[in-house]
Amino acid sequence: MSALLTGSRLRSRTLVFSVALTVGVVVGVLGPLLIDVTHPVGHAVHLVLSAGWSWAALAFCVGLARKSRGEAVLLATASLVTAVIAYYLTKLGQGTYLTVDLDDPTGAAPYVLWSAFASKTLLWCGVACVTGPVLGLAGNLARNPGPRGLPFRMLVPLLAVVEMSERLGVEAPLQDPVVGATWTVVRLAAITALVALAGRAVMTWRLRPVAGQADK
Repeated sequence: MSALLTGSRLRSRTLVFSVALTVGVVVGVLGPLLIDVTHPVGHAVHLVLSAGWSWAALAFCVGLARKSRGEAVLLATASLVTAVIAYYLTKLGQGTYLTVDLDDPTGAAPYVLWSAFASKTLLWCGVACVTGPVLGLAGNLARNPGPRGLPFRMLVPLLAVVEMSERLGVEAPLQDPVVGATWTVVRLAAITALVALAGRAVMTWRLRPVAGQADK
């Protein structure tokens, strides 16, 4: 019986690990893959998946899905690193790191600038290894009910508000209307989420049983 339980737990953890990595691959691939999409919806999806807050949300949600803090930290970091690798491999496949030999007068011998590809990938993998554990742990702590988990549950919407406000103030005037509209919608949705989370926490706190009343 114990062997069966051990095998079941192992299969369950393997499945969870596979799902976390798969989600990381999807997030990493779709961002650059949709960059040239002209349809407003596809372009909006690209903008959302390319934003820093959405990558933070990836690690946070992976941590939120795990009861164990150790698993939350490990899986969140692994999913984020996987997303980074998938992102730059997709960029590599799109020809971002192709260059030509200037000594070749025909210019017909393009080659991959591996140093640029490796440096970018390793840099952001390093960032993922630093931020992944923090975001995964935050997601796990967000499982705590009531006020204890509220600050952690508000983390991703707050990051979205800050990033979108910065982009709207600095970058939006230089972009097409779809960009500004997407960032505005994301910011409004994040603000709504913050208000809803705070309101729910207040209502839960006000409706909690008063000490001694539950025994009457």
